[in-house]
Amino acid sequence: MLVKPLYNECAAYVEDTKTLVVADLHIGIEYELYEEGAYVGSRVETLANKIIDLLRKTGARRLVVLGDLKHVIPSSPPSQKRDLQKFFEKLSLVDIVIVPGNHDGGIKKIVPKNVKVASSSGYVVEEKTLGFVHGHSWPSKEVIECSTVVAAHTHPMVELKDALGYSYFERCWVIARVDREKLREIYGIEKEIEFMIMPAFNPLCGGMVVNKEGIANPLSKIIDPGSMEVYLLDGSYLGKVKNLQI
Repeated sequence: MLVKPLYNECAAYVEDTKTLVVADLHIGIEYELYEEGAYVGSRVETLANKIIDLLRKTGARRLVVLGDLKHVIPSSPPSQKRDLQKFFEKLSLVDIVIVPGNHDGGIKKIVPKNVKVASSSGYVVEEKTLGFVHGHSWPSKEVIECSTVVAAHTHPMVELKDALGYSYFERCWVIARVDREKLREIYGIEKEIEFMIMPAFNPLCGGMVVNKEGIANPLSKIIDPGSMEVYLLDGSYLGKVKNLQI
C-alpha cells in the first residue's frame, strides 16, 4: 500500500483507501503566540481551506489527522474551542480519523459525529501493511507489525548553509528503516519496517532540526539512525542525515 507525499505539501495520500494524511495542525497556537507578543491572527480557516483543496485535488474521501490537531493543553480555552468548531464545520462532509497526539487531551469531548478518535497507540489502515501513530508514545504491536509506519510529532526540519555561512531551515520528510535488533528486544518481533516521519502541516509550529537534534519520539529507539534520509517538500533528496551534520 503506497503512501505518497504530495508535491510541495506537508501532506500524504494513500491511493488504495482514498485517504489524505496531515499532522500537527496545532489549532490554537496563535493565541499562545499572542500571549508572547506576536499577533498573527487565527489561521484555522487557512488550514481548513488548504485541506479542502487537497481533498479536492486528490479525490480523497477520508482525512487522517496524525495527532496534535489542537495546541493548548490540557483543556481547550474558548478561543481554541471556537476554532476547532469552525474547523469541523468546514470539513463536515468528509470522514475524519484523529490519531491523538500529546496535545489532544480531551479531544473526544470536542469532536462531532463524523470524526473517529483512534487510540493514541496508533491506527492500522490495513493489517500488517500500513499503520499510523503520532509518535509521542510507543506504537501498539498491531501498528509495529505493519510494513510501513507513518508518524509525526517531531516536526522535522533540516538546516542548510550557503557558502557565506548563512543558515536557512526547510520542513522535510524523514524516511528510515527499523533497527531489527532493537525491534526484537522491545517488541519481540523481527521484520523490516519503513518509517515515514511527516512534517508539521501548520507552518507556525517550528520544528526539530533533524541534522542537529535527530527525531524526538520513542520510535528513535527502534529506528536505525544510519538509515535516516531527508527529502524536501518538492521531493529533492538531500541524502542521509548522518551526512548532513552541521
